[in-house]
Amino acid sequence: MVSAKLIHQVEDHWEAISGRFLRLLRSSHGLSHISQLPESEITETCRRLLHNLGNYLVSAHHEDELALHYEKVGRDRYLAGVPLSQALRTVQLMKDATLDFIRDEMVVQSGVDLYAEEELEHRLGRFFDLLVYHLARGYEEACGRK
Repeated sequence: MVSAKLIHQVEDHWEAISGRFLRLLRSSHGLSHISQLPESEITETCRRLLHNLGNYLVSAHHEDELALHYEKVGRDRYLAGVPLSQALRTVQLMKDATLDFIRDEMVVQSGVDLYAEEELEHRLGRFFDLLVYHLARGYEEACGRK
């Protein structure tokens, strides 16, 4: 079972993770379309995603909500002319920023703590994989309409 304490730390420190994400985004080459998005939109996306992480990781109801949202994001990215590779890379960078935060900030004092951190990393990997899937699905849906 994933530690509620670790999830709450991620939720409570979404701003720090968002900052990491923005730094990764700015330092990545080949993301010209995504880097043109307003910083406020990117920050709001980070807040919405990370501040409610616990709900997304434990509830199938919220998973359906997230799927609909990220399919819409995929459609929006297509309509805005953002290449699919850039849209997907953005989700990967968000995953990297979140995992880097966990590895850098979480204090491991026992084997149980280490297990909890590894379990959270595993769940987050699956979570971000679902985001990629639904974003691509929405993008392809929009692409097929033209």
